This record gives sequence, structure tokens and C-alpha cells, in this order.
Amino acid sequence: MYSIYRVSLERLNFKASHDELTGAYNRSGYDLLLSTVDVNSTHMILFDVDNFKTINDTYGHEVGDQVLQKLVTTLKRNFRNNDYVCRIGGDEFVVFMAHSYKTMKELISAKIDRINSQLMDGSDGLPPISVSVGIVHGDDVSETAGMFEKADEAMYRSKQSGKKTHTFYAK
Repeated sequence: MYSIYRVSLERLNFKASHDELTGAYNRSGYDLLLSTVDVNSTHMILFDVDNFKTINDTYGHEVGDQVLQKLVTTLKRNFRNNDYVCRIGGDEFVVFMAHSYKTMKELISAKIDRINSQLMDGSDGLPPISVSVGIVHGDDVSETAGMFEKADEAMYRSKQSGKKTHTFYAK
């Protein structure tokens, strides 16, 4: 009886902090991570799917859901086990790259380029997609709450630059 209760409780805790569709952390999980992560050694990487509305309108919401699942699988495959993938809402995702330093820009750039390349591969029957990305390191913000705002600013610059690219926030 106790083990059934424990499994049920673990399942409820998982559902409370994870997105049902993608398995990524949900907004509640994101908020918890943001409040506990060591910001000074963390990059926040904000991903936004380019032209996602067009995918839903053209192929339907089921295909749109599969595209989001593919994105999360691709993110998890390209980041480390101790990094955190979160679905903020809709087609916006955040990766907390823990224990990372500002000097890792080349590594992060290579990861994002690889992710975009993998997402463009339509051999799985899904439409090719790309992501625009904004990146901020905790050292570049005065308080934790400002991380998302700065990552969003950088991501918006990526969108303005023609999409399928990434921008590092600079003070």
C-alpha cells in the first residue's frame, strides 16, 4: 500500500511541474528552477519556433504538437543531463544551462546551429522548422527576475535578423 501511495505521489509531483505534451518542465517547474538555480553560473537560453502559427494553420495542431515534441527531444539530446528544458508556453522554451560560464559562447553557438540543422531535417515526415534564440548569462543581469526579459530581448533581435539564428544579450 505504501509503495502504491509513493508512486502515486511521485506521479502527481511530476505532473505538477512538467508539461504533459512534451515532458519538459512547465511554467511552475520553470519558476521553481529560476528561484533555485545558481544564476552566476547559468545561461538562460530562450527558444522560439519560427513561423509556428503557419505550421498549425497548414498542417494542423496534431502536427504542431509533434513538432513541439521533436523540439524538446532535440533540445534534450543536445544539452547535458544537468541542464533543464522548460516549456514557457505555446512555442517558447527555455533551457537553463547550469554550471556554464560566459566563455562558453562558441560551444553554445555550435549547439544551437546543430539544433537548427536537426530541426530542418524533414526525414521524419514532419515539416522542417527553425528556432530563433536569445541567450543571457546570469552575470549580465542584476537580478534573477531580469533573466527572461534579457533573453527575450536577445531572441527578438534574432527574429529581426531573419530568424533561424541566435543572439547573446550584452549589457
